[in-house]
Amino acid sequence: MLILYRDVPSWHRPMPVASGSRKLETLFLEESAIAENENDEWIRELATNNSVLETLNFFLTDLRASPEYLTLLVRNCQRLKTLKISECFMPDLTNLFRTAQTLQEFAGGSFEEPDQQVGNRNYENYYFPPSLHRLSLLYMGTNEMQILFPYSAALKKLDLQFTYLNTEDHCQIVQRCPNLETLEVRDVIGDRGLQVVAQTCKKLQRLRVERGDDDHGGLEDEQGRISQAGVIAVAQGCPELTYWAIHVSDITNAALETVGTFSRNLNDFRLVLLDREAHITELPLDNGVRALLRGCTKLRRFAFYVRPGALTDVGLGYVGEFSKSVRYMLLGNVGESDNGILQLSRGCPSLQKLELRGCLFSEHALAMAALQLKSLRYLWVQGYRASPTGADLMAMVRPFWNIEFITPDQDGPCPDFRKQILAYYSLAGRRTDCPPSVIPLYPAF
Repeated sequence: MLILYRDVPSWHRPMPVASGSRKLETLFLEESAIAENENDEWIRELATNNSVLETLNFFLTDLRASPEYLTLLVRNCQRLKTLKISECFMPDLTNLFRTAQTLQEFAGGSFEEPDQQVGNRNYENYYFPPSLHRLSLLYMGTNEMQILFPYSAALKKLDLQFTYLNTEDHCQIVQRCPNLETLEVRDVIGDRGLQVVAQTCKKLQRLRVERGDDDHGGLEDEQGRISQAGVIAVAQGCPELTYWAIHVSDITNAALETVGTFSRNLNDFRLVLLDREAHITELPLDNGVRALLRGCTKLRRFAFYVRPGALTDVGLGYVGEFSKSVRYMLLGNVGESDNGILQLSRGCPSLQKLELRGCLFSEHALAMAALQLKSLRYLWVQGYRASPTGADLMAMVRPFWNIEFITPDQDGPCPDFRKQILAYYSLAGRRTDCPPSVIPLYPAF
């Protein structure tokens, strides 16, 4: 039995599931908003009523679980391979890890002292089971990262997004992890950290670099920025990458060309150009995007969220011409005129889902593009040249094609970014639950 919840309503509670599902193998609650009034009794119920559980995930939730009940769970559920929990003080989980000899993945815990206690603990001899290969720890800082060192060489997945580590800390950890296949970090890793990744992680298949918190404790120091140097290093040093999502502060055509030359196994590439730097080394990036798409012929998902002027109408024409296998695409702040989206729509023969953010295209051009993209099943546009009524969108009417015009909020702080179009195929017909701000423009047949 498999139960998956994400963002569940507050009235959902895990206790009935825990006490009534004796054959439950997977319980997934990650990032769910749950109002739980039974403390951690649901964990005890799950532990005493189930012996076949393989995956328990309540990572990044407000649910709490005592170390004693978690230890009981892993003792009774001998098949448990994945345990992702909320905050729980790591020194209190030592018995759990000594009991969970089949555990392969752990996420959660916490290194923040409970009740605001102050003290330096030694994690050098902390025990993880030898079967553990995928790890994500909450709020780990420089003083605690030694917990990873004895086990680093065995790790295949490491998530450092929710830590207090600086650039040098990332370098010290990554250089001890030669067998990593998945790495998730914030951009505080910097170019230097990505160069260490390129030198060390030759088996890396998935790399995710999220934007860090600019104001969080000064961790985003002068080294904690990603530029073309880091992108080039990873492209040249990690040839097995299939997924690559990265936030950069600067980028060049040469860096994108390097991705196209060396990262031939990519099937999912996503780049966000941040607005931290006033000056970008090289714009536009048309030629770099062309080289990337020509070289990465296995791409199925492509996202390119930049700033105005980074991808012109010519560049959008290249995207259409060389995205022959791309099925999902997200573009932000691209193009100069309606001609750009029309050029793109003459290509992209496999594109099924298109999302556009902050572009200057008119309703008529968007409608014409939707008609030309023969495989398109879903279109979502946020920020465009909207009319008061959305009448020009009627040009893309077709059977079973729902069009929803989301009216601009002229009284809001950012009215331009509240102008939205949502269009999609549906055999179920028109929605009947639209809020007042959503206007269905045409009935489905």
